Amino acid sequence: MPSTTLAQVADFTFAHSWDTMMNSLDLVRRPDEIVAMLESLPLVGAVVVTGVGAACVFKGYKWHKIVVVLLSLMLGFAVGRMISQDLGKSTVVAIALGVLLAAIASPLLKYTVAVFAGIAGAGIGATLWSFFNPAESDLAWAGAGMGFICLALLSFIFFRIVVILFTSVGGAAMLVMGAVALLLHSESIAPSVHDQLLLHPGVLPMVVLAAAVVGFVYQQGGSSDGASEEE
Repeated sequence: MPSTTLAQVADFTFAHSWDTMMNSLDLVRRPDEIVAMLESLPLVGAVVVTGVGAACVFKGYKWHKIVVVLLSLMLGFAVGRMISQDLGKSTVVAIALGVLLAAIASPLLKYTVAVFAGIAGAGIGATLWSFFNPAESDLAWAGAGMGFICLALLSFIFFRIVVILFTSVGGAAMLVMGAVALLLHSESIAPSVHDQLLLHPGVLPMVVLAAAVVGFVYQQGGSSDGASEEE
């Protein structure tokens, strides 16, 4: 009986964590859950996410080693919080997992870049799937899987382009999400921001797309100028 109960709890925890991760990747489906997630983000966390997102968008490739370590730390902390959510939100588990991922990120840089490129591809795939197939948004995991595999494999062939792409897309998502979270902490404009995000769920992905394009163009131009100077 105890083993059966433990298995049921583990299955529920995995299913809850998986659903939470899919909802955070898909910017079109269930906007109410995304807004609730942003409202629950602490003020310090919103500032950190916004700052790291801005660094990724504009200096992602130039600082890619530091950025990868920071993203690994943040990813480990976030995953640890999700995994331990049904166990009392243990901060120790989140910090330990974050430090562990940050420690192995630098020695395994290429593989870490592949993982983050895959995560960015998963976000792109899930969002596009829900945008073009709103009736089948529950299958957004299929688009996420295809996006993950595609960009993760391409990172081993076109390293620089993929690093610029995933830092632009991921950084844009963090920059916009962090900025929205900061706005939701303002009592004067929080209600209007909340209502507009629910009424127009397509605004958030479009703003992220615009920021990602700006970041990609900026980084591509900057990296090209740097390469020309080195030559």
